[in-house]
Amino acid sequence: MRFIFVFIFVLLFTITGCSHEKYVEPDSPTNAAFLMKYHIDQEQYTLFQTLFYDGTKDNVSKDRFKQFGEISTSGANYKNYELLTFDNGEMLLVEFAPKSEDEDEHKIVNVKVVPEEVKSFFQ
Repeated sequence: MRFIFVFIFVLLFTITGCSHEKYVEPDSPTNAAFLMKYHIDQEQYTLFQTLFYDGTKDNVSKDRFKQFGEISTSGANYKNYELLTFDNGEMLLVEFAPKSEDEDEHKIVNVKVVPEEVKSFFQ
């Protein structure tokens, strides 16, 4: 009798545990980039556009989206950067370490001065 009770308990735990699927939400830059790559790999242009800020959904045409699919590979490395632009036009590119769920703070990995010939890329 005890065996049947334990079996039913384990079965119910397994069924309810498997029914709570975890979905990736675009709640961080890394997650948004992960979803972007996923939609590129799955050729889901409409879902790709849902990741864009209002009024910017047309910044990437369908043809350009297809080009992204041509350069995408199965593996990808995700890094977080912040660009600081000063009043004098100088820029710093700050790279952050991946933040785990148990950490409260973001930590800097590297800081680079943006070269003059690359600044227009960010403007």
